[in-house]
Amino acid sequence: MGEAAKVLGLKSRGSIYRKIKNGELPTTPGPDGNPLIERDALEQRWANITRTRSDSPRPLRPAAVRSAPTAPKPPPKPPEQLPEYGESRARTEFEKANLLELERRQKEGQLLEREEVERAQAAAIAISKTRLLGVPSTAKQRIPHLSLEEVEIITTLIREALDELASWEVEP
Repeated sequence: MGEAAKVLGLKSRGSIYRKIKNGELPTTPGPDGNPLIERDALEQRWANITRTRSDSPRPLRPAAVRSAPTAPKPPPKPPEQLPEYGESRARTEFEKANLLELERRQKEGQLLEREEVERAQAAAIAISKTRLLGVPSTAKQRIPHLSLEEVEIITTLIREALDELASWEVEP
């Protein structure tokens, strides 16, 4: 393997081992059981294996691609519909830039965590409900001539308004 790496001008034998393991570089068993590579046409075979092909893009490294946790993954395309390498690379770079932009905006305080916003919204709604339900008794204290029926009407109106707000749904 070391001699093949020297012939090909490689710094290490790792690439050769991977190509042999993947079955891309043919070998023959040697007398001691170690695989041997034919020297004839080695450079040509290596060039065919490692050249960039426009019809089959190289797979991206898992560490280079980070997807947003909430984004659904599209179904894989059949092999005949795979994009060209340049298009795939452009998409990857575009998505990386989007993720970096989101991280930057989050660090600057322009974006908040969804759970944090939901907790704050729930707390604000609970406080508002409590304050609104306390309006009839406060009105009775400040306007002593209100009758109990009038206080009950105010309470009913406030409860109806709260029920209407609670049944309101956001359309997607």
